[in-house]
Amino acid sequence: MSGYCVFQAYNGQAAVELCAELHAIELLVLNTEGTGMDTPALVRSVRKTNPGLSVLHIGTAPVPGMPSDVVHLGESFTAEQLLETVGALVPGHSVL
Repeated sequence: MSGYCVFQAYNGQAAVELCAELHAIELLVLNTEGTGMDTPALVRSVRKTNPGLSVLHIGTAPVPGMPSDVVHLGESFTAEQLLETVGALVPGHSVL
């Protein structure tokens, strides 16, 4: 509804594969639950095929070992906060 095209992966390995196949991905949004793999390792793996990819982690707390440029958003957020954060991570995208 805000002009973003969103793809969903059912686990961490699927996210790695999706990011490898879709080279136009501008942002990886993930949480710590249900990835099936170490979240910092997931980010590093995705960035092998997408160096510099912006990453937004949503969770109860920042994850130790996460690359320092990964933005964390606490689970209790509003739609406005999410859109503001995503807009900052995906520059040049106009929100409808």
